Amino acid sequence: MTRVVVLGAGPAGTSAAIALRRAGYEVVLVDPAGVTAGESVPPSITTALGLLGLGTAELDREHPRSLGTASEWGAPGLAHRDYLLDGLGPGWHLDRARFDRMLRATAVAAGAVLVPDRHRAASRTPSGWSITCRATRLTADVVVDATGRRAAFATARGARRWFADRLVGVTAIVPDPSVRGHVVLEAAENGWWYASPQPGDRSVIAWLSDVDLLRRDGCARPAPWLAALRRTRHIGAPPDEPALTVRDARSHLLVPDAGRDWIAVGDAAMALDPLSSAGIAEAIRSGVLAADLIATRRLGHERGLGRRFADYLRQRRDLYRLERRWISPFWTRRWAVTTPRPR
Repeated sequence: MTRVVVLGAGPAGTSAAIALRRAGYEVVLVDPAGVTAGESVPPSITTALGLLGLGTAELDREHPRSLGTASEWGAPGLAHRDYLLDGLGPGWHLDRARFDRMLRATAVAAGAVLVPDRHRAASRTPSGWSITCRATRLTADVVVDATGRRAAFATARGARRWFADRLVGVTAIVPDPSVRGHVVLEAAENGWWYASPQPGDRSVIAWLSDVDLLRRDGCARPAPWLAALRRTRHIGAPPDEPALTVRDARSHLLVPDAGRDWIAVGDAAMALDPLSSAGIAEAIRSGVLAADLIATRRLGHERGLGRRFADYLRQRRDLYRLERRWISPFWTRRWAVTTPRPR
């Protein structure tokens, strides 16, 4: 039986594992148990979960519903988009740790072997791959790189990430007893704010800006970050300086995104601006598609990611062009279609 080792157990990796097990493959899922922040997902998550044979009953039990978005973008005042009024169905404010556990449990129930470890290196063998982890050595016929934006396995094989920007998110999880059903977006001179309710009277609040602007303004540090948050009009600030997490949020495309006996999925293959709100649904679809390519022996065939990334960059440009109140580096960098650069 063909053995597939999936490196990474986020939504893309677990989705690939679930689909591969249902296709009859032996699957080992290597899970480094990373820490994830909460986020909100739009109604498209329902269709994505359906690809795995999953419904939304558990989402309703474990995660509050999202009513839509409220954004100040391009003009003063909040503009609301209500999912239910638009006939799209609900979204959800996800506790990511809980959501990821649900997908991992589904993969294990389908027969995947979960290895709580992190991969360190890989080398070719006459029959496939030898995967070295911190405490384990595994063999594989095929490897799925679901290591997120690092694309650790693929880049070690010589693949390169083509970056379209230098976006970084500075995130905090703060107490928030308010009853807020919408995700709030608020544009500012040097970036934009995001606030998403979470279970347990909390909110995830993130400042998105370019890395050079963060260094200039000091907003990766708690005091300047909090001071900037207090200048917003629609997002409440906590009384005390919170603990911050700095996360890579750059848009990138991996080239190549697959080989004869490996394939990258989710953010490892193509990462999008958090403004798209499509990350988790796209990750699930990416994992399911990768499983199909493995099952039909089409690894290395064109998935069309280059064309999709080019289309995405044009759509991103059009969205950022809606905001013209500031003629500042953050915004002007995004008013033209960017030519990605490899790094």
